[in-house]
Amino acid sequence: MWTRQAIDAAIERRAQERSGVSAGLLELDDHPGRRLLDGAKLSGATAQAWERASAELAGLWTVFEAYQQVLDRVAAMRGGPKTRLGDRELAAMADLLTGRSVALPRQAVPFERRGLLDPASTQDLLTLDEAVQSMTRIYDVVKKVAVDAENAWNRLLEPLDDLQAKARAARATADGVGGGGGGGGADPVFDRLAGIEVQTADLRRRALSDPLGLVAGGSGTPAHVTRLLADLAGVQSELDQALTARTEFDRRLAGVQDVIVLIAQAEAEAERVRAEVREKIAAPKLPLASAAAAHLRGKVADLQRERSGQSWTLLGRNLSALEKNSRVILENAQKRVGQIRAPLDRRDELRGLLEAYRARAARHRVAETPALSAAHALARDLLWSAPCDLAGAEAAVHHYRAAVGAALPSMS
Repeated sequence: MWTRQAIDAAIERRAQERSGVSAGLLELDDHPGRRLLDGAKLSGATAQAWERASAELAGLWTVFEAYQQVLDRVAAMRGGPKTRLGDRELAAMADLLTGRSVALPRQAVPFERRGLLDPASTQDLLTLDEAVQSMTRIYDVVKKVAVDAENAWNRLLEPLDDLQAKARAARATADGVGGGGGGGGADPVFDRLAGIEVQTADLRRRALSDPLGLVAGGSGTPAHVTRLLADLAGVQSELDQALTARTEFDRRLAGVQDVIVLIAQAEAEAERVRAEVREKIAAPKLPLASAAAAHLRGKVADLQRERSGQSWTLLGRNLSALEKNSRVILENAQKRVGQIRAPLDRRDELRGLLEAYRARAARHRVAETPALSAAHALARDLLWSAPCDLAGAEAAVHHYRAAVGAALPSMS
C-alpha cells in the first residue's frame, strides 16, 4: 500500500523528470542543425533521413503530451499539502504513477490488415517509465540526424567557401587579363574557369540540400572539392602568368633578346674555337655546331606577331617557356665553348707535364741521357706539331714520365 509520503516522493521525482524532458526538447527544437533542416530545401539522403526523423519527432511530442496529461492528473488529485488523502485516492494515484496510464491517440488499422473480428482502431497504453524510454529513444534518433547534418554542413561549407572565394579571385584576374590580346583569341583556360564556377555553384547547392549524402563514406571534404581546388590553382597560375605577360610583355621579351645576343656570342666563340681546334688538333671529336640563336629569334618574331591576335594566357605560357628555354640554351652554349676547347686545353696540359718531368730529370742530371733525350724529343715533336696527334702525344708523355721514373728509382 502506497503512503502519502511515497506518493509525494514519486510526484517530485516525476516533476524533475518532466522538467528534464521539457528542457531537452526545447534544446533540440533550438538546435542549429534542426533549424537548418527545417528551413532548407532538402534532397537525397538528407531528405530521407530528416523525413524519418521528423515523423519520429512528431511521435515524441504525442507521447510527451500524453505523459504530461497523466502527471497533471496526479498533481490535481494530490492537491495541496493539507489535502486529505484516503486509501482510495492513494491507490488511484499509485495506479497512474505505475500502471499503463499513458494513453496514446487511437490509430486506425488499415482494412487490409484487419481480420473479421478485429477492431478498426487500436490504442497503445504505456507506463510513465515506458513513455520516458520511448521519448529518449526518439530524442537520440532525431538529435543524431540534426547533429550529423550540422557537422556535415560545417565540414562542407568551409572548403566550399574557400573554393568560391578563390573562384571569385580567379574571375577578377580573368577580367583583368581579358579574352585575349589585341585580336581577342580564345583560350581554354577561360572555359576551364567557367566550368569550375558552374561545378562550384552546383556543389554548394548540393551541400546545402544534401550534406549527409555528400559526406557519406566518412570524407570531411569530398574528393570533388579537392579536385576543383587543384584545378583552380592551375587556372589561377595561368591567369597570373597571363596578367604578368600583359603588363611586362615588352620588358620580358627584351630580356629574352638580350639572352639571345649572349647565345649568339657564345655560338660565334664556339665556332672560332672549333676552327682553331681543327687546325691544331688532328681528328678532334667535337660537339655539333649550334644555331640556337637563329631559332630563338624566330620564336621572338612569332610572339611579336601573335601579340595582336593571341590570348594573353597563351602568350604568357609561350613567353615563360621561351624565357626558360633561352636561359638553358645560353648555359649549354657557354658549356659547349669549353667542350670544344677541351682538346687544346689537354694539349697545353700535356706540354706543361712534359716540361715538369724534364725539369725533374735535369735536377738529377739525367735529362741528357740518350734514352731520355730521345723520349723527350718524340713527345715534344708531337705536342708542338700542327695538327697535333693528341692520343699519340699523350702516350709519348706517359712514356717519358715512365722513363724518368726508371732513371730515378726513388721518384714516385
